Amino acid sequence: MDKQDWTSLEEPVFDELLLENAPDTPPDDLISQITPWRKAVNRVLWGCALTALTLNFLLLNYLLPAIGVVLMLLGFRTLRRENRWFRLCYALAALRCALTGYSLIRNTTVFPAAPWEQALGVINLLLLLAVFFALWRGLCTLRETSGLEFSTGSAAALLVWYGILFVLAMLGAVGFLAVIAIVVAYVLILRNLFRLSGVLDEAGYAIQAAPVRLSDRWVVRIFAVILAVGIALGYLFGGSYPMDWAEQNTDTTAEVQEIKDHLASLGFPEDILNDLTDADLLSCAGAKQVVVDVMDHPANRGRRVTEQQGNSFYSDTVYDTKELRITGIAVELPDERESWKIIQHFQWLENPGFYGTESIQLWPASRTDEGWGMRGDFTGQVLYDENGKTYISPYFYLGEETYTSSSVFWGSTQNQDLFAAFSLPDRGENHRGYVSYTIQEMVDGYIVDAWINYTHQMTWWQYPVRSAMETRMVNARNDTGTFLTIQDALQFYPHDGITDLINAE
Repeated sequence: MDKQDWTSLEEPVFDELLLENAPDTPPDDLISQITPWRKAVNRVLWGCALTALTLNFLLLNYLLPAIGVVLMLLGFRTLRRENRWFRLCYALAALRCALTGYSLIRNTTVFPAAPWEQALGVINLLLLLAVFFALWRGLCTLRETSGLEFSTGSAAALLVWYGILFVLAMLGAVGFLAVIAIVVAYVLILRNLFRLSGVLDEAGYAIQAAPVRLSDRWVVRIFAVILAVGIALGYLFGGSYPMDWAEQNTDTTAEVQEIKDHLASLGFPEDILNDLTDADLLSCAGAKQVVVDVMDHPANRGRRVTEQQGNSFYSDTVYDTKELRITGIAVELPDERESWKIIQHFQWLENPGFYGTESIQLWPASRTDEGWGMRGDFTGQVLYDENGKTYISPYFYLGEETYTSSSVFWGSTQNQDLFAAFSLPDRGENHRGYVSYTIQEMVDGYIVDAWINYTHQMTWWQYPVRSAMETRMVNARNDTGTFLTIQDALQFYPHDGITDLINAE
């Protein structure tokens, strides 16, 4: 079109040409820039949905709530200049985002939780209730300032819904039908809130998005980087116990040496004698006899071998390596009433890879048999060799634990067992240790049945991170994938001054 034709166009014709060549609707990204209200509120509502969603597979029970708190943060970030209640929502959402990130990182460590950390879930829920209260008040303020007529009942219902859920959870009164009703109510509340967002948008309500220095994309990136670095540091430095390693003092007194010589003459393994503390050796003074049972165990899952015999095929698991040697030792003490000092010693013949934590659970004869009772303290230590020197450390935890375990067959049961929790360094060699305790005869004629359950961590990967001891308490299975429990028993029948080993190899 030349200049003459252009100037000859009348204004109505020019307007028609513009309308014909313009798209029917503007692009979505342009709409979101023009109406930031709807985008921000939808982020908040999707964040609410994800934080309440629990899917216990593929770590979605951690990932989805984490995405939800970030979406709520981004949504309130846009709305924070609208009124003071939305500003409060933004501050609370930022705090919940920080607490959620801390929890995700904290889950990569085995450090005992502080009292306030144990209440972190309750704190997070209370903050969420505060967010919904501020959201409801923010919508009420918005209705007053905008002059638009709409109901804020859905926001109030959301606050009430979480309050009821909190009370039911504290009372433990959430049954199957109650769960269905709770889920249906939540879906209806969110649907109404989404509709409210659409109604305000269609009514032409618009806000001025709060100015920001960092884009939403950079906020998400920074949060993801902090999480990645924190989780990596958690696995690297928080996945094992801080042990108090020190070089072993080989000096000994004449009395201790005399006891060692006497125990060796009774058949006590000499290499294990050197692993005992002086206090444990002194408690064996005047020993009458020694019972020893040695067993090597595999700390691997072996390999399947199939053989054909005639027309039949038989499969079996073959263990080419047995890495863990467990030696059960019983020393009869010179007491008026028959007494035995039980020593459960473990020794790694090969380094299987020490990825985090190990634990020992003891079932002494007194656990099930009324013929024996416990006497004295529960003692022991761990050791390893490096560059011709021996290093020793007390256990990170050594004592009696009362706990509740769950089983498919027996349900929830209350237990009280002896536990030793520790970590071994991946450096060095000949990693070993022992635990000991004393039993005393209460009724004649009972066998000594002393069990040791050694739980070994097979891999560093687990989330959330649990210690071997914690895993053993909550899960009775011997192979959980991450942890493998090896069982051994020292069983003998003492009578007439002699002992008969039971199931000796």
